[in-house]
Amino acid sequence: MSRNIALCFLVTVACGASAYGRKLECSEHREMECEISNFTIVESMDLSEYEFPDHPHLAFGTYPHSDDSTYVVTIGKELADRLQSTEKLEIQNVSLQRMVLWPNLRSLDASHNYFFELIVEPGQNYQLRELNLSYNRFQSIEFVQALPALRTLDLRHNYLESLSFSLFDMATELWKLNLANNRLQTISTDGSLHLPRLSTLLLHDNLLSVLDASEWRFSMLQELNVARNRLRYLSMCEVNHSFPHLQTLYLDENRWECGHLNATIRQLHQLGVKAMAYYDTEDQEHCNTAIDEICCY
Repeated sequence: MSRNIALCFLVTVACGASAYGRKLECSEHREMECEISNFTIVESMDLSEYEFPDHPHLAFGTYPHSDDSTYVVTIGKELADRLQSTEKLEIQNVSLQRMVLWPNLRSLDASHNYFFELIVEPGQNYQLRELNLSYNRFQSIEFVQALPALRTLDLRHNYLESLSFSLFDMATELWKLNLANNRLQTISTDGSLHLPRLSTLLLHDNLLSVLDASEWRFSMLQELNVARNRLRYLSMCEVNHSFPHLQTLYLDENRWECGHLNATIRQLHQLGVKAMAYYDTEDQEHCNTAIDEICCY
């Protein structure tokens, strides 16, 4: 009788240890992160047989090293629910397209993918602080409204064409915003926008012809980069009132009107703001007129 009880107990333990059938192991390539490679997740794939590591720092793939064995095209709600204990996720260069966000995630680096949809659910208390979505395919970033704890947001090299800064109304902890190398033609604001901690705003390499900062109140902004756009005019009234602690302003490779640029440079000097060229002047096309090495026309 006792032998049957013991056998039953062993079977129960074995079944409990392999509830999902296939346990995914962490590789030994990294010390602090649990790296999973040689694995594929695609749409409508049944993940019920897999047991994912219970680890606070999870990484899919071997980025920055080449890894053609790992594809995580989507992270749906089923998988997101099973990754609740993961607070930091690295998932670069694995062909990711869509992902459901879970509340406990604090840091997400999903750069270098085909990512275009980050799914947030109403009423969730998201804790995400660091978000790197660079080198992806985002055309819209409505999800930002659900992320009030954001501190850094990197959206370099995406497909944004227009953007309302009112999306950042709740992002009062944001201190760095990188929107460089998009296709931005317009940036709008619905009413006054106050981002009390924003220190760095990078808008270079876009298609902006107008930058209306009259409703912005970025009292801690120190660095503003608008290089390589199509700007002709920048109101110093806007800079003085919107960015009272500005230290560095990159202006090169725009279409500045010389009279306005000259007045702007003079007032920048009075405010102690450095007007600088972001790109190497030796690589720029020659221009007939320059003020402080900034071309104008």
